[in-house]
Amino acid sequence: MFVPAVFSSRRAFAQPLPLPSVAPSDAMLLRPGDAQFSTYEAAFNGRTMLTPQLRAMCKTANGVGVMVDWCRSNSQAFALRCGGHSYEGFSQSTSVVIDTRMINAISVDKAAKTVTVGAGASLGAIYKAVWPHNLAFAAGSCPTVGISGHALGGGYGNLARPFGLTCDNLLSIDLVDPQGHQLHADTQQNPDLFWACRGGGGGSFGFTLRPLNSVLVFKIDWSGISLAHAVSIMKQWQAWAPQAPASINVNLVITRHTGGGIDLRCSGQSTGSLSELKRELKPLSSAPQIRSMPFSASINYFAGGASGWAYQSAPMKGKSDFVTSPMGDTGVTALMNEIDAKKTVYVICDAYGGAIADVAADATGFAHRKGTLFSIQYGSQWSNAADTPQRLADMRDLYTAMRPYVSGGAYVNYCDLDLADWQNAYWGANLLRLKQIKSAFDSGNVFRHAQSVPLA
Repeated sequence: MFVPAVFSSRRAFAQPLPLPSVAPSDAMLLRPGDAQFSTYEAAFNGRTMLTPQLRAMCKTANGVGVMVDWCRSNSQAFALRCGGHSYEGFSQSTSVVIDTRMINAISVDKAAKTVTVGAGASLGAIYKAVWPHNLAFAAGSCPTVGISGHALGGGYGNLARPFGLTCDNLLSIDLVDPQGHQLHADTQQNPDLFWACRGGGGGSFGFTLRPLNSVLVFKIDWSGISLAHAVSIMKQWQAWAPQAPASINVNLVITRHTGGGIDLRCSGQSTGSLSELKRELKPLSSAPQIRSMPFSASINYFAGGASGWAYQSAPMKGKSDFVTSPMGDTGVTALMNEIDAKKTVYVICDAYGGAIADVAADATGFAHRKGTLFSIQYGSQWSNAADTPQRLADMRDLYTAMRPYVSGGAYVNYCDLDLADWQNAYWGANLLRLKQIKSAFDSGNVFRHAQSVPLA
């Protein structure tokens, strides 16, 4: 599974093609009208949801292999699904979906400080498995996100600056090739494939864990402030956050205040000392809100409480940028003006640097390392389908306004079908090697979607 969500071959699924011969112990086959079919239908982005003619709920790697081989042999289009959080619905298909959510076993080796997880495990399930051992897993803050796409695309989270991206903590991966055969990849066995799986494009994963009992969580809020004040604060934040001690992971959330003006929230967590954190935050606020809590509690805190553990599905659109040079007054003002005018968008700036930058840009498939100051995620979510055209137009206007002030790079985990040069935006100088590995591993381009790594 070179990419976490794929479409393959030429035609849509149609009866009377015989169904795959797969044992019930390996997969449960569901078609529209089956009792459990709707149970597994919901996806994060309601705007891109599709109804497949066949959903294979795989229970084993053999089940995945049988399905991949069947789809390839019968020229059936298919998609691969884990958590279903693809912003552009690359885990959706009107034909066949090979669904890995039942491959979700998690095994913790406390002595070795490692965890082995199935391709369908959620981040929340992994967190719950490791925290009784006072161990931490470097991954994202949304508990319902699936491990496969998250890790394969990089995997930014609240421990990224102290411990690296999720893909930086990947030790090995077991996956399925285009013929349905199982392969193992690590630094010694299939090393090129292992390199590509760390930011370039699934299977059973083994990850490093970190001893961690407690963290300091913090936030600073500014509510309904003027655009000029918001510009000043963001300039302070971007000068500080990427250069802060690696123990501190921090973001900046920007939205329009309901009564006018701008709302800002600087928040994050630290694995360092209280005195260090207070000293570092002082230029932004003399009285930040700081709390010490177990690592397990911090997961719940950043998820937004119990509601954050429930699977959410609604129409949305996301875009992203990487910032490699500090934005001046003009750029930050343009951002604030767009947020003020659009009213319905949110912006999240995630600080890079720290352990992310300690890894060479060509050491893994993920290229946005040293020199990347922060990422910007632009987002909008709504409930009324009639609002979709305007919401999409607002997002495109905001994105267009920011072109003079950003690098042109984008985060593959925030996939965006509007991107013209998406290959270079996602993978930069690593694109050529990714294409070469793709051609060697999957010369028939069986594993593909609209923005998967192309053949060389």
